[in-house]
Amino acid sequence: MKTCSVGIHKNCVELVSGDFRIAVTTAVGPRVIGGFIGKSDNIFKVLPNRPMKGIKTGFKLYGGHRLWHSPEAEPRSYAADNEPVRVTETKEGVLFETDPEGLTGIQKSILIEPLGENQFRLTHILRNCGQWDVTLAPWALSVMAPGGMAIIPQARDPEGYPYAPDRSLSLWAYSSYADPRIVYGDRYICLKQDPAATSPCKIGFNADEGWIGYVNGGVALVKYFEVYDSDVCEYPDNGCNVESYTCADFCEIETLAPLYTLPPDDECEHVEIWQGIAGLPAIKNEADIAKHLEPKLL
Repeated sequence: MKTCSVGIHKNCVELVSGDFRIAVTTAVGPRVIGGFIGKSDNIFKVLPNRPMKGIKTGFKLYGGHRLWHSPEAEPRSYAADNEPVRVTETKEGVLFETDPEGLTGIQKSILIEPLGENQFRLTHILRNCGQWDVTLAPWALSVMAPGGMAIIPQARDPEGYPYAPDRSLSLWAYSSYADPRIVYGDRYICLKQDPAATSPCKIGFNADEGWIGYVNGGVALVKYFEVYDSDVCEYPDNGCNVESYTCADFCEIETLAPLYTLPPDDECEHVEIWQGIAGLPAIKNEADIAKHLEPKLL
């Protein structure tokens, strides 16, 4: 395996798919700490190596892409991932796994497989190593570099049944519908990252098209995932399978699987397909998305 460094993170495993290169931490994590599309800068935000303010578990943000389990709660969600990661080459990729969390009994693993054509498959795995059933949802969070915009396709059918609502938008307590970083369109809802922002904002909803993206500096990361029937499966956070959080330092694009009740020694997984896209002009609104990004989507 080829290794590389990203900032303070040494001995990262490097994986390549076409012109898309990623770097995965081995000393902590697992975290995808680096992402480079063509000649781009790191698409992910790398954060200082210090404990998160107000959290007493030793959890550090680090940045990059990580695996959590939803619904979010403190301290459970903030189990520290500060220990070395086991790295195993497989036939098609590399498996990164940790010991079970002492706080929760949940073991986290990410299998990463290059697919060619600037694409990767990331299989996020949660295993219940505890003594009792646990209800949770795999939750894949990507902390993106500042200056860009999250793009989420709306779940809507203008010609659909007119006598019942066809979508909803969830906001967290610190968020406002009037926040200028939220860009409302007919087909998309976007969330801009603003380094001058003085407060965070988070939105979420159910994206039937099964993807969320982030555009920044002429490149885009698009994350595709399987959508399950919400009449059969329950999603966390009032039915969200995508969420996006932004603050002055970064923007997160997040995908979620449905809630599972895991008995001891059982596991669940959540798969994302990553597509790296280069050569984009500035994308600021829905017309730009339709003209420049849509033709390049899988």
